[in-house]
Amino acid sequence: MASNYQREIELLDETYTDIVDAILNKPEVEDYEKSRIYFENVVAHMNQWVEKIKEVKNILESKEPVKDITADNRPA
Repeated sequence: MASNYQREIELLDETYTDIVDAILNKPEVEDYEKSRIYFENVVAHMNQWVEKIKEVKNILESKEPVKDITADNRPA
């Protein structure tokens, strides 16, 4: 069965992979120049991650919400 949220899953997977990659490629603390370049790159990527997450949020909000069927509002 195909997921109704395939696009959202792809965007979140891509963002997750980018974040993990940034964490794993963190330079040694002793090397100031590499740390500075790393930080500048991570800040630039954070803007992209935020945009992707906002896109997922907007897609999810635009979808029709699932109707809540609980014991209090079951059909008669």
